[in-house]
Amino acid sequence: MTFPDSQRSLDDKAFEPEAGSLQEKVIGLATVSAYSAASSDDANVGLHEFDIAKQSGVRVTPEQNRRIAKKIDLFLLPMFCIAQGLGFVDKTAVNYGNLYGMTKTLHISGNQFSWLASGESTNRGIKEPTLSRRTLDTAFYLGYLVGNYPDSWLLQRYPAGKVLSITTLLWATIMITTPACTNFASIMANRFFLGVLEAIITPGMTLMTSIWYAQSEVPFRHLAWYSFNGWAGIFGGFLAYGVGHIEHPQIALWKYIFLILGGMCVVFAVILWFFFPDSPVKARFLTNEEKILAVKRVAEAKVGVKNTQFKWYQVKHALVDPTTWILFVATIATQIPNGIITNFSTVLIKSTLLNTVSSAVQIVSMLIAGWILRIITMTACNVTCIIAAASLVYLPSDQRWNHLVSYWFTSFETVGFALSLVMVANNRLVVFSFRVYRNKGF
Repeated sequence: MTFPDSQRSLDDKAFEPEAGSLQEKVIGLATVSAYSAASSDDANVGLHEFDIAKQSGVRVTPEQNRRIAKKIDLFLLPMFCIAQGLGFVDKTAVNYGNLYGMTKTLHISGNQFSWLASGESTNRGIKEPTLSRRTLDTAFYLGYLVGNYPDSWLLQRYPAGKVLSITTLLWATIMITTPACTNFASIMANRFFLGVLEAIITPGMTLMTSIWYAQSEVPFRHLAWYSFNGWAGIFGGFLAYGVGHIEHPQIALWKYIFLILGGMCVVFAVILWFFFPDSPVKARFLTNEEKILAVKRVAEAKVGVKNTQFKWYQVKHALVDPTTWILFVATIATQIPNGIITNFSTVLIKSTLLNTVSSAVQIVSMLIAGWILRIITMTACNVTCIIAAASLVYLPSDQRWNHLVSYWFTSFETVGFALSLVMVANNRLVVFSFRVYRNKGF
């Protein structure tokens, strides 16, 4: 690639800058230090690279665009997927633990909480300590609510890879120490702090997707990594199934689940520390030329890469925007039934392998949705979920298989929610507007 005026490559070390422009002889992130004071802004990550592209007239060709996107897919998208998947399976690990007597070991019973239902399901002949499961999920989401704003601020203010690595290591520690819990109070505290730390994952990955990918690339990539909620559900089901076949266990079976998942998170935290860059500007897998082009192609949507400063006018912008509140209501409307279905899944379905089918439905619906129009997808998937939910309520109780299939198809609900996040990320004027919406939603 060459500059129109100088006909020199972006990586050409012989290029001599004029006074008051670049302060280095090499154009590229590794050697560019600053522009003149008029154009310098340390808070805006990637601004220097954008100015290089703008002043030189650089254009991103379709071939270059595909090459950069392919590199990002290869190096970063797998980490997005694993982060989302681990966060989901760790969050739901208590459901698998309940299958192997976790609540009995911790002496948790429904009598401890008069403000929730008893957890009996008389029409199916099932009596389970669902109260404790619901309460533990409540503790998790209270922590999630508390952790959303500080976690988002840390992700904005400091290098994303390091923040994600540290939080992953901390929640891995919580997972590993879960088997040490001996009563209701300790497991509640454990779940609360797990929620505080995991609050960084989905909002963080959503923002990082809009930082790395061009606007037209965001929907499919976002749904690709969000579909790992489904992959995590399948993995969790098989993990629980495998744990159930451990011969001569040395500890309670439910403890193996938390130890295995915690160990996986420790390994992933190390990978994030060394290989997850904060932005295209810091990516070692991109050349100097590609770093500039990566910033340029994202900036074409009229959004910056990242700004590390907290700005109150952005808070006001988010709070007075009607779209923020519409999406907030939509989030509440979808996540309340989603929580109920998740909490009661192991009560209605005893087989861990049958539970994996709903995760497979979620994966397929997510990937298909990434290829078709957003408004049609959101409508179609929500209608499918409504029909499935109505079938669960009104079908005769003796039609077990019809109930099971209806339960599987309620997983279409996640597509509409995921696409609402895509809409926010793809149309954001400022990063903080998204953070306010996302944090209110949770």
